[in-house]
Amino acid sequence: MIMNSLTFRLLEVYQHVVDCGSVTAASNSLSLSQPTVSLQLKKLSTIVGLPLLEHHQGKIRMTEAGEAVYCCAQEVLSSQAKLESHIRALQGVEIGSLKLAVVTTAKYVIPPILSPFCKAHPNIEVRFTIGNRAEIIDRMHQNKDDLYIFTQPPEEATLECMPFLHNNLVVVAPPDYDGPDNCSIHDILDHKFLLRESGSGTRRAIDQFCEKNQFRFSNTMIIQSNEAIRLAVASGMGLSVISEHTVEQNGNDQVKILNIKEFPIATQWQAVTVKNRPISLAAQAFRETLLDYQNNIAK
Repeated sequence: MIMNSLTFRLLEVYQHVVDCGSVTAASNSLSLSQPTVSLQLKKLSTIVGLPLLEHHQGKIRMTEAGEAVYCCAQEVLSSQAKLESHIRALQGVEIGSLKLAVVTTAKYVIPPILSPFCKAHPNIEVRFTIGNRAEIIDRMHQNKDDLYIFTQPPEEATLECMPFLHNNLVVVAPPDYDGPDNCSIHDILDHKFLLRESGSGTRRAIDQFCEKNQFRFSNTMIIQSNEAIRLAVASGMGLSVISEHTVEQNGNDQVKILNIKEFPIATQWQAVTVKNRPISLAAQAFRETLLDYQNNIAK
């Protein structure tokens, strides 16, 4: 019955009276009148059914019952403070903002992850920026965003990189391609290859692969767009090395994935944050969403 009648406010007033040493000091601390504080003390004592305080040599001290109530007040009010802190954190996620900047190829990967996140947190303001690798690196150096998505993030000590999804690069050909297949990359090097510009994440991965395997593409055309490359391959202009995600997300203009011995080139999508920029609750929540997505894919 006692616990049904207790309130946080009664316990808070009582704790202040004990800590401050008098009703007067407690009333000043709580910005309440002395009669109000005295009334609250009387009400609490009535609920407990025993005196809580007594006067001794001009000072107040707790009775045995008062000590029990004080101990209870400390525990309850401490738990209340923790709860309020947690709720404020949750509210920070719900009403915060997320500034997300991704390289162009990631626009096929991030929306399916971002969409359910936005539905789960409708009050979060999301700013979604897409650019080439150089543009996203420039934004990162200017500290414009909370989170950046790369496959080839800059190798800088100021960055924290979290891999969250595989990004395989495959060799693609027109749907009517009848050239060599189930072969080595060396067997198709005489074909024209449509490649991204130097500096893009995909091109950097390809260049590293060529260096490792000691060969190069000699008959190339540079196209600065994944969509344009896919359309050009589909129309028969040549072969290319592109992300599986680009192929999967664009089924209307189908291309043929070749079974090349040295492929796929395995890279990973990475969520990148700048260490000296405190991560917002919304960004932290989205980063956890990326990890959850990875775990679900792995199952």
